[in-house]
Amino acid sequence: VNLQYVSEVEIINDRTETPPPLASLNVSKLANKARTEKEEKMSQAYAISAGVSLEGQQLFQTIHKT
Repeated sequence: VNLQYVSEVEIINDRTETPPPLASLNVSKLANKARTEKEEKMSQAYAISAGVSLEGQQLFQTIHKT
């Protein structure tokens, strides 16, 4: 929140309870997702640079997802 132009802040309620704990992250699952996304983007970039038509790219993506 940018408070640069705020002249007055009024606290309505002060929280006394602690927030719930954060959910744990599955780092390996996140890494796999990032790798998969990178591979898909590289494949799309290669198809564009190879001169494949938009229809051909969409067909490849549809087949690849199934």
